[in-house]
Amino acid sequence: MTIPVNKGVNLPVRYNGDLLDGAKYAFNIDYLILNFSGVPITETSNDLVFDKSEYGNKIYESMCKITYKGEKFGTMNYNPRSGILDKDLIQLQLENHLFYTKTLTELKKMLLKVIDLMGIEFVGLNRLDLAIDFSQKQHDIPTFLRQIFDGKLLIAGREKDFNVYTKTKKGKIQFNGVQIGKRSSAKMGRIYNKSVEMLANGLKPYISDMWKNTGFDTSYDVWRYEYQMSNKYLRDVDGLTLDNLFKKNFLINLFEKAQKNHFQIKNNTGKKEVNKEKDFIFICIDKVKKVIGAITGAIGKLGRTIKETFIGQQRMVKSLLRSYFSSGHDRRFILPVRQILTDFALWDWYNMKISQYFAEFKEKELIKGMCLRTYEQDFILEI
Repeated sequence: MTIPVNKGVNLPVRYNGDLLDGAKYAFNIDYLILNFSGVPITETSNDLVFDKSEYGNKIYESMCKITYKGEKFGTMNYNPRSGILDKDLIQLQLENHLFYTKTLTELKKMLLKVIDLMGIEFVGLNRLDLAIDFSQKQHDIPTFLRQIFDGKLLIAGREKDFNVYTKTKKGKIQFNGVQIGKRSSAKMGRIYNKSVEMLANGLKPYISDMWKNTGFDTSYDVWRYEYQMSNKYLRDVDGLTLDNLFKKNFLINLFEKAQKNHFQIKNNTGKKEVNKEKDFIFICIDKVKKVIGAITGAIGKLGRTIKETFIGQQRMVKSLLRSYFSSGHDRRFILPVRQILTDFALWDWYNMKISQYFAEFKEKELIKGMCLRTYEQDFILEI
């Protein structure tokens, strides 16, 4: 997913030059693991090829690489080994190159087609990394980090881990990046020299091509400002649907929400309270939005109990239907379904999912030899 940027003319800049014309930024998803539910259909078709692992991994009994229309698409893990996890939980990690070679719309269409062919249901995100790239010509990050290290700039907010990465060059300390927060936290920030990182870990030509298309002066190092968000953080984000996941406005606003109050920099003028110091604008997110053509929008926090209630009721309906079929059409399992669908406004969801559930239950041989007309009669009679 690459979001095009304005083709302004480079101007001489000083550090913290967000407000100058000609600013260039690239904004991308860089890492994505999605959670699904169901029993995936993993038979090779004309469009999908599954390269199955013989032993899976420590967490999942089954693992496979997915190729879609001849292109590497992702890695899928399913059939959890532990009883703690939902037995129908599926995790799909998309290939990194897709975020830089496809538009958001193209990637969304690919994903929807793949999950439709596999017959699985989206239930949430496991991890999402969002990244802003920029040239060192625009932001002098080594100087910025040195000023923090020397106490000329202060980090406001709660106490947090702040790990600066350095190495020596010609006897002097060279700053290569910083990690804000712990890896185990719900969210974690990173700022690092992406050019150096790619040389060390293997050049990714699709990222280099994206930089060139963006108009970066690659004679300067390119730096990355990134936020990693886990399910613990994402599950409370209002509006985080599969559709919004592929909208740049939603994503840049989500990035802004993640970094707000987490990495807030202040000038150090000697005041007793850090929060009363004047803000130091590291990167102006409003400027980034203008450059990438995004619109400001509020990203709220959805009450966990509300969101989990809807997901829980959907799972309850599926569970009741499964019990109905596997018990030989015991109509007592059908009785609560209509009330749930009505109370939680899930009729549209039910009409969209019921045929998929029939196929899944048939795959498990729960409705072997059953006449679906019987189900329809029981459903109407009891509901």
